[in-house]
Amino acid sequence: VPLPQFELDRITKNIEKGRDPDFTGDTKFFVGNLDFEVREADLWELFGEVGDVGEVSLVTGPDGRSRGFAFVTMMEQEVTDKCLELDSTEVKGR
Repeated sequence: VPLPQFELDRITKNIEKGRDPDFTGDTKFFVGNLDFEVREADLWELFGEVGDVGEVSLVTGPDGRSRGFAFVTMMEQEVTDKCLELDSTEVKGR
């Protein structure tokens, strides 16, 4: 199974910067109060506007539906303040 393009991009950037190819980031954020229609791609896009995203994990229940929160890992700590400024940003109407 081929890797998604965002994974290939992350691995390439890691190699260019002399990091382990599997490195996913330094800083993990809890993102709550999400609309149940929000998908990982929406969070990649939003957080990608402020820096390189290493990983997005949308938490789902046993039925596969979103539980309304996620964890986003950013590749570099320098974007922490910019990420915190996203607090209260509306995503998919919520």
